[in-house]
Amino acid sequence: MSSLDFTYANIDSLIDRTHFVAPAIDPEKTVLLVLDMQKACVTPGGAMYIPSVGGAPEGKDTVQPTLNLIEAARSKGIPVVWSLWGLHADGWDAGVARTKWGLQESLAEFPGCWGNGGDELDDALKPLPGEPVIRKHRFSSFYGTPLNEFIRGHGADTLIIAGVSTGNCQMATAIDGANQNYKIITVADTTAAIPAPNEDQPLGYGQHWEALRNIQANHGDVRLSTEVLDLIGA
Repeated sequence: MSSLDFTYANIDSLIDRTHFVAPAIDPEKTVLLVLDMQKACVTPGGAMYIPSVGGAPEGKDTVQPTLNLIEAARSKGIPVVWSLWGLHADGWDAGVARTKWGLQESLAEFPGCWGNGGDELDDALKPLPGEPVIRKHRFSSFYGTPLNEFIRGHGADTLIIAGVSTGNCQMATAIDGANQNYKIITVADTTAAIPAPNEDQPLGYGQHWEALRNIQANHGDVRLSTEVLDLIGA
């Protein structure tokens, strides 16, 4: 039994996927973004490990579908770019997070601080030489990074986003990408969301599902990794 089973069985009953901005995918015009698949969130024992709540994927279960997409993208010549999220120990780049998350002057003990181990990629996921790794301090992978230049430089108009977290970095990156007229594809079985403190969250509800519904309704497409593999001919 996998936490992904609920997603595979129920995605179309939970999300209205009537309209797609990318009903087909041209590998020559596509980039794959591996989004913040870091030990803190997706590796069991991580300080911000994401459990399965409301039928949403559990952190560890998002790794294999993401790896499948990475391997398929490489085989099809689709460029892969990686992002990592973190903050500096002195907190100069924390912004409103300092107040919203109740952070202290020093972030040395904060799980999202650079250099504490949780900022590293899960051991199963390894960038190849030549695949850029972007470090960012905001949820959007476009904010203050060269991601846009990377996509433009490859003549791409489609961005596949695989990784966490649904309500934060997936959502922010999807919105920023859509605002620049990229065709955004969020991969539902590669992402999970830090849940609200509600142990009795009903199946199909919560931050993860609401973010996916919002992305599909307004910013891009919500797909399964298996669907993306079919669309790129892998």
